[in-house]
Amino acid sequence: MIAQRTDFIMNTPVEQTVIGPRADTIAAQAATLLHQLERALTFFQPTSDIWKLNHSEGNAVKIQKETATILRAALHYSKLSASAFDITAAPLTDLWRQHGKQQQIPTEDEIKHCLSLVGAHYLTVTDSTAALDQQGCAVDLGGIAKGLAADACIDFYRTQGVHSAYVNLGGNVKALGGKSPTEPWSVGLQHPTQPRGTSFAALSITDESVVTSGSYERFTTVDGHRYHHIIDPRTGWPADSGLLSVTVVCENSMQADALSTAAFVLGLADAQHLLQSQPTQAVFVTDNGDVYITEGLRSRFQLAPDYNHDCYLLH
Repeated sequence: MIAQRTDFIMNTPVEQTVIGPRADTIAAQAATLLHQLERALTFFQPTSDIWKLNHSEGNAVKIQKETATILRAALHYSKLSASAFDITAAPLTDLWRQHGKQQQIPTEDEIKHCLSLVGAHYLTVTDSTAALDQQGCAVDLGGIAKGLAADACIDFYRTQGVHSAYVNLGGNVKALGGKSPTEPWSVGLQHPTQPRGTSFAALSITDESVVTSGSYERFTTVDGHRYHHIIDPRTGWPADSGLLSVTVVCENSMQADALSTAAFVLGLADAQHLLQSQPTQAVFVTDNGDVYITEGLRSRFQLAPDYNHDCYLLH
């Protein structure tokens, strides 16, 4: 039995494909699990752990186990990436979000003020509590929460005896097993300058996650200049790294989610150094459209025939 289901969760379409007995029921239960995670982790709802943390005025708040897990992971990847990934950049991302709604960009003074509130050292996490040490600080899990959700979804499938499944949270993909015992899943990589759903390449995966961060996902245009949504926490401005997108491939989706954002901010050379220290593979698309892939993807990366840019292998 094959069940295919789409729900709107975490502000994105969530597509599930589950193969096996009770597939419809398992997919429905997985959707319920993802809704529960969303309620705990969302930046926008007053009932969430993250809302309570962001409005705690320096006091410790009680959090769920999953929230503690993701906050600890976020601190780890912030340190690992030298703050190229940093969930405490929420004051900056919210500043840009609010100005983007008005087709404006923030002033230098506004950015400087928000930068003073950014830093992983402001966040303290225990098994059951979290605290932000300075008023005005905030966290936003937009760069890692979908990864946790994908991991949780696949873990749930396993507890239900599923051996073949696939979940896609708005471009954050994770697979359980292959499409069949002899066939891997095929994941299309979004073309960074073409309409959504247009792929420039395909990857074959089994028991892996594929996560892409790209400047094409959300942006605003002011006075003819395009400002994308991936903010460099070190400068307060949209990352200007020479990249259009970065795709990270590894077993853990939360890791892929955080590292794809960090790699996009860092740029090709520094991102290579970061990713080589981790059990990951990657695909980079530069501003001029050229593609760079790591050695481990050589045999399972297929460029679209009509993609008219060069492709290079990274060693």
